[in-house]
Amino acid sequence: MRFLFALVLGVLLCLLLAQEGSSTTTTTTTTDATTTTTTTASSDTTTTTTDSSSTTTTTASSSSSSSAEAKRRRRARRRRLARERRRRQERRQRQEKRRRRMEQLLARQRRLINQLQG
Repeated sequence: MRFLFALVLGVLLCLLLAQEGSSTTTTTTTTDATTTTTTTASSDTTTTTTDSSSTTTTTASSSSSSSAEAKRRRRARRRRLARERRRRQERRQRQEKRRRRMEQLLARQRRLINQLQG
């Protein structure tokens, strides 16, 4: 979606430059299977569309970037899961410590009650 937006923006920019009558401008845009070259001179516009083998290069680089993105997501997920495991373990330890303290307090209170009654 971002690529399509950038492509449309680039084409609109070329058309704007053509209308203003600026100096010669050459723009090469690679899409899925075609390469479009637009050459704009001060008074005329020529557009040539051809199939290109550079598409394979573009696809490979986009696939490698998506591979890097996938690695980044997996690494982030591993970190998040590890952080959640650590927090659960810490919470269990705190609960266990609190339970032991309460048992000790209860045992102390029972001994005190037994001493007072006995």
